[in-house]
Amino acid sequence: MSQPGSHIETVPASEPSRRHRALFVGEVGRRLRLLFVVVAVVVGAAVVDGSVGRSGSSNSPAMPAGSATWAMVSASDAESSAWFCVGGSGAGGGALGTLVLTNATARAVSGTVVAAPAGGATRSVRVSVPADGQIGMVPAQVAPGSWVAATVLFDGGGVGVSQVVVGPLGWSSAPCASSTASNWYFAHGSTASGASLSLSLYNPSTTDAVVNITLDSSSAGVVQPPAYQGIAVPGGSLVVENVGDHLTNDPDVAAEISTSSGMVVAAELQSTPQAGGGGGSSLLLGVRSPVSEWDFPQNVDPPGGSMVFHVFNPSGHEASVSVNVGLAQGEAEPLSLRVPPHSGSELVAERETRIPTSGPYALEFSAAAGTGIVVDREVSAPAGSAAPQVGQEHGVPGGASRALLPAVIPPGTGAASLVISDVSSRPVKVTVLSIAHRVPLAGLDHRLVQPGRSLIATPQPGSPIGVAPLFVVASGPVAVELDAAPTGAPGAVVVPAFFLG
Repeated sequence: MSQPGSHIETVPASEPSRRHRALFVGEVGRRLRLLFVVVAVVVGAAVVDGSVGRSGSSNSPAMPAGSATWAMVSASDAESSAWFCVGGSGAGGGALGTLVLTNATARAVSGTVVAAPAGGATRSVRVSVPADGQIGMVPAQVAPGSWVAATVLFDGGGVGVSQVVVGPLGWSSAPCASSTASNWYFAHGSTASGASLSLSLYNPSTTDAVVNITLDSSSAGVVQPPAYQGIAVPGGSLVVENVGDHLTNDPDVAAEISTSSGMVVAAELQSTPQAGGGGGSSLLLGVRSPVSEWDFPQNVDPPGGSMVFHVFNPSGHEASVSVNVGLAQGEAEPLSLRVPPHSGSELVAERETRIPTSGPYALEFSAAAGTGIVVDREVSAPAGSAAPQVGQEHGVPGGASRALLPAVIPPGTGAASLVISDVSSRPVKVTVLSIAHRVPLAGLDHRLVQPGRSLIATPQPGSPIGVAPLFVVASGPVAVELDAAPTGAPGAVVVPAFFLG
């Protein structure tokens, strides 16, 4: 656990060492450049059974603390693996979705992508992800629809799948799910001031599911609309619900998804316009299981904007939450929150004197007595900043000793920063490597990070950070955040870091 008075250490941007620089540049041009796949449809109306899972080696490392709720990349020697992507749209949906397939292994991995449009028939294609490479594809090109989900079935392991959505208000990135579940949680959404909030429910199996949605509003309390009880989600189908149909002009809505039969994958798409123009669209995969610790390795309050952390307590008893603040210099006493049952609370950074108004800081939210919570961060930059000006992201649930970082894809142009924080009680050694040759990046080779401290790397020209897929390898649990650019403020779009199994 991070300790009060934790610190942030900034390091120069990392580029490949001189010995490997020419090799890296050649690889970017030849192998690691993002390829958008245009493929022919090979199977119509395919439905994938939800029991398809991951099988790995018996000597795989222990599962990270947050693996119950975070996306996990299966072991490279797994016989098969599956990913479920939901929340993106096709033509006319307002947030066109692109899948990002990142191969962390030294061999090509083939698979099948099954696209499932809302109200339409599924169709599937075959894809191949090159060794140590990354490709992108648009499910709506396979099966057009205003909303489109997808299942990705690989003939092996070691591949992570995320998605990027692009709309009029900007862009967002989120991991796909590595499993279905009977429960999903969302800490925050809004239908106020022209904002729209959609919940997507995807059932990739052949067995029908029945879903119930509970909304937890700061103004209306716990709401269970009759239309949201017993929602039928047939096997292989996608159902999208507009929360504004039941809670209008509500600035703070949390959601609990549960199934009375079957299992699904749930995602939230939040569109937030700003007065004076601009705004943002945020895609969030639901949290399968609330956990007691959430980490935000780097936070920078945007001048003239805001930074708000939303804490949701879905349990039946009050949650006592401690918030440890990590500063670049000096120390700060932890903050405290009490969150009522089935309710939310917020921490507004600029209102807290212990949180700096300039410069980066780290936050760790810890619930007492093992109570499970869900914590999101909402960044709002002033109108006129680069799009998106508004972005919402989950924190990192605990940490892991190994992580896979995809490269940034268009409309992103690269990374603003890479931040790695030690969330354990002991110092850890951290190395960042390009996956193409397992070459450590200069300045990020066996860097010692103290408990509660964060290591910040800002890319310079020639750095592979954000340009190529990367590994983060540590001697203990760390939390990783890759802030993408361009955005109106750091943290508005975060590239998902996958835990490695």
